[in-house]
Amino acid sequence: MLNYPFSYFSSIIGWRKPFINRYRLSWFQILFTSLFLISLTLIPIALQNQQLKNYPITTFVEQVFEPLTDEALTELQKVEIKNQQLSYTGSHSQIKSQAGQVLLGHQDQVTPHDGLTLYFDTDALHIIKQETNLLITYDTINQEILKNKDSLTQAISKDWFQQYRPIISLILILLSGGLLAINFLIIVLGSSVFLYFSKRSHLFSLSNFKECLNFILNCLGLPTLLATLLGLFGQTITTMITTQNILFVLYLVIIFYKTHFRDQD
Repeated sequence: MLNYPFSYFSSIIGWRKPFINRYRLSWFQILFTSLFLISLTLIPIALQNQQLKNYPITTFVEQVFEPLTDEALTELQKVEIKNQQLSYTGSHSQIKSQAGQVLLGHQDQVTPHDGLTLYFDTDALHIIKQETNLLITYDTINQEILKNKDSLTQAISKDWFQQYRPIISLILILLSGGLLAINFLIIVLGSSVFLYFSKRSHLFSLSNFKECLNFILNCLGLPTLLATLLGLFGQTITTMITTQNILFVLYLVIIFYKTHFRDQD
């Protein structure tokens, strides 16, 4: 008999082994296997995050570009950026709107706004919302980009992502990990509870909740490996979760057809 974890990988292959080997895992091994399967699906997510060059800032700061009205964009044409330093030659350095305000050039004092403030200071762009102040230096923003709102917003997002990349990547991984963990727990606990209550019919050989849990983890092994493989080839987290769930259900149905969830006499 193989030792853990090799015994688990042996139990996930075939149509009968996942059910026959439903006694193998201890409670500690069940917990460790669950964490392993969740962590496995996080590998492609982390690799995909490493390949990101840009990420929309609007995902974290809603309506961040709303203050960039036509009037503000007209005044931005009077801005000059050289060597990552900004200078403003116009006379209308404060443009207010319902969404917020845009400040151009160095301000001795920044007056708070109920909405959002885009403060184009001499050496950096300040995105101020309530008590939050994001500082973005002019790495990508240049004279040509200021002429078009779409290119300007993309440049701001790119600079923001590059400067806060470690934090953003960590947040994205944590959010993805939370989504994967919730989906995993729903599948494992939901299926195990359903099988546990079905044992009252005396039609199945499942005798306790631990067996049900072990069996479901055995059935999730191959679907999780295949979903992870898809993620390594660039598929999104949505595709990974959908693939994992569909393959798990199909695997469970085939095992039921082969075993009827009963031990052979």
